[in-house]
Amino acid sequence: MRSLRAIAGLLAVALVISACSEGATAVPDTTATPVPTLSPMPTAAPVSTPTTAPTVDTRATPFPTVATAVPTVVPTVVPTAAPPEPTAPALADKQEFRANLGGEPTSLDPQRAGSALDFSTIRQAFRGLLGFSPDLGLEAVSAAEVPTVENGGITEDGLTYTFRLRDDVTWSDGEPVTAGDFEYSIKRLLNPEVAAPFAALYLAIGGALEYNSAGDQDAAARQALRDLVRVEATGGLTLRVTLERPSPTFLQKMALVPVYPVRRDVVEEFGDSWTEAETYVGNGPYVMTEWVHQDHITFEINPEYWGPTPTLTKITYRMITDVNAEQAAYRNDELDLASVPPGTERAVLDDPSLGQEVVRSPELFSLGIFLNLNEPPFDNLKVRQAFATAIDRAAWIDSVKNGVGQPATSWLPPGLPGYDLRLGGEYTFDPQRAGQLLAEAGFPDGDGLPSISLTHVTAGDQPVMAQFIQAQLKENLGVDVGLDPIDPAIYGQRVVGARQFQMTPFGWIADYPDPENFFVLLFVSGAPINVSSYSSSEFDRLAGLAATELDQGRRVELWKQAHEILVQDVPVVFFFYGERLFLKKPRVDGLAVTSVDGVIPGDTRLTEVFLTP
Repeated sequence: MRSLRAIAGLLAVALVISACSEGATAVPDTTATPVPTLSPMPTAAPVSTPTTAPTVDTRATPFPTVATAVPTVVPTVVPTAAPPEPTAPALADKQEFRANLGGEPTSLDPQRAGSALDFSTIRQAFRGLLGFSPDLGLEAVSAAEVPTVENGGITEDGLTYTFRLRDDVTWSDGEPVTAGDFEYSIKRLLNPEVAAPFAALYLAIGGALEYNSAGDQDAAARQALRDLVRVEATGGLTLRVTLERPSPTFLQKMALVPVYPVRRDVVEEFGDSWTEAETYVGNGPYVMTEWVHQDHITFEINPEYWGPTPTLTKITYRMITDVNAEQAAYRNDELDLASVPPGTERAVLDDPSLGQEVVRSPELFSLGIFLNLNEPPFDNLKVRQAFATAIDRAAWIDSVKNGVGQPATSWLPPGLPGYDLRLGGEYTFDPQRAGQLLAEAGFPDGDGLPSISLTHVTAGDQPVMAQFIQAQLKENLGVDVGLDPIDPAIYGQRVVGARQFQMTPFGWIADYPDPENFFVLLFVSGAPINVSSYSSSEFDRLAGLAATELDQGRRVELWKQAHEILVQDVPVVFFFYGERLFLKKPRVDGLAVTSVDGVIPGDTRLTEVFLTP
């Protein structure tokens, strides 16, 4: 495996620090907790955000060159009644919104958070410089405007970005948010001692790689490298970031949770416990008033919030891990949103009452069975090919998911540039060919294979999925696979961190809508979220070129080539592309679901939600 420093010359991002539970950056797919992001989400919204810096057309509308003729008779103007004012929707007396996280958050520290579950929670208490609009364009949030070349926010060479903050942004204790808070938070993200799951996304920043790679150096050396990181508050409300090389997706990354601001004095005073409700200081529309671990989190309106006052006065996130219990809570009017238990999709859709409350939306989400290439027998390419060809993906979608989702033979989901329906077609279900491949690997009819287990979490639809995979491999390949169920809370530590698994379902939901997000963090050599321990010098080379290519057509072609290599090497049994299917009470209005939401649909814009009677 090549060193990260060797890869750095090619890649703008090439290092990921080991993750926490629920899958750092990504979480194991569950109905209750669709995974990491690192976004995804999939979400395949058919609209993709441009990966070059957005520009604003400042040209004035031209006047017509021919004057409009003036009538010789002045017409009589008859007064007309003003159109009626639109009627505001009626509001319920209690504006209390209830949803289910599906489990305990791993971390509510923006720099240490690693799962979609974490992000859905953090987004209520914090606001970044930028955010995503419903159509996944970029919009200013704490910043006064999105930097562009035209407004002076981006230099012509694409290397220096200047963010000008609004002058009214405050913390939940009333203190002003400054550019210095963002400088501290970005450098904290890069601190090797923090072990931030998403640090790799920001290694294009000048000095970031050197600082982030300095975990084995002493404190003085690390401080010196920190001082060289090219992130600087040049005034109370001005932040300047300089890159080592152009990064076509940099502004999208600046809209993500890992670069949300945190308060230095609070972090240093309370240490790891600063994220408890009593000391959780944010700059978002809500404050966390209660965190009953393993049960629920409560948010109420932040009286110091500087943006529009939300209509919802209270948000409660439950932590129900069993999808059937979640469904029962929804039917009992204890939740306003709920996932649909696997295997019940068709019944729910056909139900005369519940069917009216179903919401379906595309997701930029992919799930595969990740194989540990350091563990026999998955160090054998032919074995991996045999397993990939022995699973009937269509049966999972049609018989288990009742038509929700799409079979996958590659990783990049529909809705992203570069998606290719035909890619991976050689792994279409074919039991006869699978058996032949296994024999070519030296294990005819499975004889001689070591014992194999599939590690999965005990939440959402993963138990059902694990049983399905187990039955498929037994029936179609004659291979016995044992099941290794584990609690979601230890998944990240055991699977993502320690790599103690042979096979595991692992999903990825988009953090930002670009192919880069589905490849670099998961498949670059040496990246700790590269749970399969995949390593390919050619994949790394192409990824490095794509990471700095500003021409969108060329970028997509480079990622396509890298994708083809990944599919040929089969570090993952690509399984399915997601589709978000959930239930919403009719009284919930204004919910804007996007493909970068976390586990809670619409979590990026809950300030726009309201409840009707």
